[in-house]
Amino acid sequence: MAASRRAGGPRGGASSAGRAAGEGRAAGEGRAAVRDPHPADEHERLVRALKAGLPPIVILRGEEGWYQSAGVRLVVDAAAAAGMEICRHDAEDPDYDVRRLFDDMSTGALFAGARCVVLKNAERVVVDRASKASAPVREQMLGRLAARAEGLLVLATDKLIASHALVKAAEECGGLVIGCRRLWDSPPPWNPDPRLAEPVVWLVRRARERRIDLAPDQAAYVVAATGNDLAALDEQLQRIAASASSGTLGAAALREVVGWESGASPYDIAEHMLAGRAPRAVAGLETLYRGGAAQRDGSRVLDTAGITIQLATAVSAKLRETLAGAREVAQGLDPTAAAAAAGVKGPPQAMAAFAQRVGLRPTHEWGRMLDELAVVERRTRTGAGADVHDFVHLALRWRIEERAAAQATLPRRVSNYRGSSYRGSSPRGR
Repeated sequence: MAASRRAGGPRGGASSAGRAAGEGRAAGEGRAAVRDPHPADEHERLVRALKAGLPPIVILRGEEGWYQSAGVRLVVDAAAAAGMEICRHDAEDPDYDVRRLFDDMSTGALFAGARCVVLKNAERVVVDRASKASAPVREQMLGRLAARAEGLLVLATDKLIASHALVKAAEECGGLVIGCRRLWDSPPPWNPDPRLAEPVVWLVRRARERRIDLAPDQAAYVVAATGNDLAALDEQLQRIAASASSGTLGAAALREVVGWESGASPYDIAEHMLAGRAPRAVAGLETLYRGGAAQRDGSRVLDTAGITIQLATAVSAKLRETLAGAREVAQGLDPTAAAAAAGVKGPPQAMAAFAQRVGLRPTHEWGRMLDELAVVERRTRTGAGADVHDFVHLALRWRIEERAAAQATLPRRVSNYRGSSYRGSSPRGR
């Protein structure tokens, strides 16, 4: 299976989107802030909005291509039903021509009342200095919105910041900005059950929609083996359905159908190492060096020297911020205040992981770990070199017994996590 992310997704419809939203919230409750909602919730919002009428612009913003493609299909179907002429453009297509894009935005439809102009990979066109035509294209789009021109613009983009002029203009003119963030690979920090990770919950829901018998344990294996690529996971469901026509697949049969193709994230492994979860860290290291380092765009780094450098960088960054935070905690600050004082920033998931991690060890132990890592880092810059064995050695040296880790984190309070505070137990029980 190709390592790159593939487009795909639901055909739309309020019922499937509603189920996705409900189960997405079950997995991500307490994690997604208002500024970063679950993409299933956003997909449902798009469905409702299109039923009420077509807006002047729809921006689908985020790296989850499955939901992004699903949103484009929904809007295009609604525009076609309204009698619009559909004009498609993709900035990554070799045949993309900015002159045709200008023509489609500036002239009227030939055989329809108005035009729906779709631009995929829009960040390659509308972001400042992305191309020579960036400013003219952006001004043309802003002019259309300001003039309330007839027709509809659809922008699909992996990266477009909330402060971008087109995002602000869309919100001001009654357009839609739909979030399509990637699902979080890891389960909630307060309940590290891999079956609660958002891609696993999504896969169980999709299997149920397609009448495929897939237990949460099996779904967790499929996600671990395939990676956080919803289109690829959808393809795995097709394989499972074809092989399970005579009944439910057992564990051995499932592994024959779904081979291990996933890479691993250096930052996830760094988190396991610092949290003292040696078994998960060692398993992740094996996956990382065999399957490659997964990148945010879905590609992988396979060169072992490159993997080692990425891993050392990830562990060093997390370890340094944790040491800085531990020093603030030693001065009497709570983990949230310590994170702010130490300059630690990130999404709610990362902040909660930091708050849980910082109290696992005394300050001097974090300092000792940083010294041990420095030895490995020096080896990466010399002829001696470093490899997976060095990180396995560190993971085993830094391990913490699970019971001791639970006792260390139980009294600590995690604040400002989706506007709430939790102690010890999951918010699902509330």
